[in-house]
Amino acid sequence: MNAQDTKYFPKVLILGTPFNNKSGGGITMSNLFLNWPKDRIALASFANILAEADTKICENYYQLGYNGKLHPFPLNIVLPKINCGPVVFQKSNGQGSQSEAVPGRFKKTYNIVQSILHFLGILIPLYKAKVDRDFLNWISEFNPDIIYFQPASLNSIQMVSEIAETLKTPVALHFMDDWIKISGKFGLLDFYWRRKTETELEKLIGRSTLLMSIGEAMSQEYRRRYKRDFTPFHNPIDVERWLPYSKNDWSCDGKFKVLYAGRIGLGMKDSVVDVARVVNSMSSKYPDINFEILSPDGADLNGKVPFNNNIIWTKPLPYSELPKKFASADLLVLPIDFDKKSIRFLKYSFQTKISEYMISGTPVLVYAPNDTSTSKYAEKDKWAYLLNERNDQLLENAILKLYLKPELRKELGERAKSLALSREDANIVREEFRQCIVNSLKIDKDA
Repeated sequence: MNAQDTKYFPKVLILGTPFNNKSGGGITMSNLFLNWPKDRIALASFANILAEADTKICENYYQLGYNGKLHPFPLNIVLPKINCGPVVFQKSNGQGSQSEAVPGRFKKTYNIVQSILHFLGILIPLYKAKVDRDFLNWISEFNPDIIYFQPASLNSIQMVSEIAETLKTPVALHFMDDWIKISGKFGLLDFYWRRKTETELEKLIGRSTLLMSIGEAMSQEYRRRYKRDFTPFHNPIDVERWLPYSKNDWSCDGKFKVLYAGRIGLGMKDSVVDVARVVNSMSSKYPDINFEILSPDGADLNGKVPFNNNIIWTKPLPYSELPKKFASADLLVLPIDFDKKSIRFLKYSFQTKISEYMISGTPVLVYAPNDTSTSKYAEKDKWAYLLNERNDQLLENAILKLYLKPELRKELGERAKSLALSREDANIVREEFRQCIVNSLKIDKDA
C-alpha cells in the first residue's frame, strides 16, 4: 500500500468550472485535484460539459441548465437541444458527442441577443438556476463532505447558497480573480444587481467553512475587505512534466525568440501590441529578434500588430506541448496593461502561466504596472526582468539588454526555476490543498 492509499480524501462536489486545459480556473483546479480518487469527486456545471470537460480527473458530471435545457427559452429554440442531467461519456475517448454550446453560425446572433438582454437588466433572471429535485437527488446520492466553488456570477452564488443550506453541506470558496470588483455593468438595473450580487456574495463568504484566493496579495486584500482569513492556492507545477524540458542552455543560436502565450483581451491586449510594435521597430537593426504570439485571439490584433517575418501569430498548442514550447523560447513576456480598468481587473490575480513560465527556465520579462500582484511578486523575489513603465524606448532597452546578455538570461532563468521547484511543486501544493480541506471540516482523519 502506498502513502496515497493511507490519506483521507473528503468527497468533494465541485460546482461551476469544469476540469479543462483551456481556462485559468479549469487548469488550476485540474492541477490541484489531480490524483484525488475519482469516486470522491463529482462536478456540476452550466458549461457544455461534453464539449469542454476533461475526464482524467472526474467522471461523475451533471449538466446544469435552465428548465431542463442548457439555455433558457427563447434562446433554446435556435440553440442546441442539450438536456440537463447526469452526463454519460463515450468509453473510447472520454468525450461525448454533443455539439458546442453555441454553434459558430449562431454565435453572432446569440451575442447580440445576450447583449440586449444584459442591457435591459433581464439576463440574470432569465438565466436564474433552479435547484430541482433530480439535481438534489444526484447530489444526495453522491453525499459530499464539502462543496468547492469558484464564484463567477450572481446566479451561481445563489445556487450554491441554496444547495448548502438545503443539504447542510460545508462550502469552500476559491477566488480566481477579484470578480466582484471587475464585473461589467449590469445594464439599466446596474445598481440593483450589483448591490444584490455583493450582498449574496458576502452572505456566502460568511457561511463558508474554507476561503481560498489565487495569491497572497488577494488574501491580504480580502482579509481587510471581508474580515476573514483566505488561504492562497494558485496553479502548481507538475515537475515531472515540465522539468525534463526546462532550459539549461541560455546561449542563442540564430533567431532570438520572444514569446507571449495566452489570451488577448482585457488586461493585456495593449501591452502585447506594445511588444509587437517595439520588436518590429527593432527588426531593421536586429533582424534575428522575433516575437511570437501564441493565442486563440490573435485575429483580434489585426490592424494593431504588423504581422510579418518578425511578428508571428500562431494558434494554441495542446497543453502537453507547452513545456517544450516555453523552454525553446529565449524570452517569455508577461504583460499587463497600464490603464485603470486593466489594473483593477488583474491587480490581485496570479496568472496561471506564471508558475509555468518560471519552471521553463526561460527568462521572463514582466511588463506591468507596479501595483499589480504580478509586478510585486517579480520585484520581491527577482525572478524576472521587471519594467513598470509604459514607454517604447524603455521596453526596447529591456529586450535589447536581455538579447545581448546571456549571463543575465541564465541568472533570471535559474532563479525562477529554483523558486518554482521550491514553491510550486504540485506534489507539495496538492498535499497542502488536501490538508486544508480536511482541516476545514474539523474531522479527525489521518492527514
